Amino acid sequence: MSNSYSTNLLLADPSSTVAGKDVDYQTPQRMSNSINYSYAVGASHNVLSQSYADKCFIQDSSSFVEMSQWRIPLVSLDHNELEVVAHYDIIGTSSNCNLRLTLEVDTASAALTLNLPSTAEIASDSFTITFPSSNQYYATVTLEVQADSANNAEVVLKSLMARWKPISSPISAGFKKQYEFANEFTPFGTSRTGINQAFTSRFAHNMIDNIHTVRERLQSYLTWSSCYSANSTIFSNPEDGGVPEIYLGVGHMKILGGYPLAPSGYDALTHRKLELHVRSIGDSTNTEFDFFGNRITLTNSAGSVDWSIHTIDVDYEKMSRRGDILLPYFDASLDNSNTNNDTLVNYGSVANTDYPTINTGIYGNILSVCLMGI
Repeated sequence: MSNSYSTNLLLADPSSTVAGKDVDYQTPQRMSNSINYSYAVGASHNVLSQSYADKCFIQDSSSFVEMSQWRIPLVSLDHNELEVVAHYDIIGTSSNCNLRLTLEVDTASAALTLNLPSTAEIASDSFTITFPSSNQYYATVTLEVQADSANNAEVVLKSLMARWKPISSPISAGFKKQYEFANEFTPFGTSRTGINQAFTSRFAHNMIDNIHTVRERLQSYLTWSSCYSANSTIFSNPEDGGVPEIYLGVGHMKILGGYPLAPSGYDALTHRKLELHVRSIGDSTNTEFDFFGNRITLTNSAGSVDWSIHTIDVDYEKMSRRGDILLPYFDASLDNSNTNNDTLVNYGSVANTDYPTINTGIYGNILSVCLMGI
């Protein structure tokens, strides 16, 4: 049995399985091929994408310094290799500058170091993680930077991208786990769906179950982290560069966002659909802000830095569709509300301290927001 897939054999003719018609053998074969492809390749596009203004993300330290942190969805518990691409610049000349990414899933972790020679501007590599034996659907990515102060060389990150690498054909035999260990995906043996092969009811049941499973797969709609440890010796004047973006502010309203899809039947779905993951510094009272028509309440204790997860509801009457494409994509962004003008950093409430130094002057500030959903 071959759990294979080919991009040349994905589209099936659904009318060829209608009652009263002869079954075209190519249809179940293509259906098997397409469901294998969906499991192996679906949602294996970017789960992390962020770009930076010139010299916003800059570092001069010869030791690794933590700069940013994100939440990203998993593809499945079989997709365990994360591919990373960084676009960068080195101010000066050096081969000793590095990025280090740490990937954490519950109690498991893995790390990747990317060397950043000044003779290039793109660095890429991939690394794998062994998932823990527990139900998981997201990971946390932490980014550190090391410059070469001995040679007066500084790192400037322009953009960072990451994706879970798809599974190559064929898929290995046996049941697969997407997020929950009790929820199984069954790869299809395409060699058993050819001409003159038995066509059983089990095929239909497994196909329907697989479709439900794959439909629950999450993707990234928004990944934003502040750059909270930028520092430069060469560009010490803020007018020249080295100006970090440390907290979520009013300038992000209606600019920072994503475009989630609410397809037909969205309201009837009972599984996880759309979530906002927020990393914030706790305050003595709850911090509130408005995102995509939802009031988000942050309850972590004063001075503590932690992630929280918030289920996002879609208000079809208030949320306009994206442009004029007439598809149910919605503009999920920070609302232009009085609450956001009061809560988010603005000209009247500029923080007196830069994270990771913590005092009461930065309580309630937001460090990262990541939106993931089906």
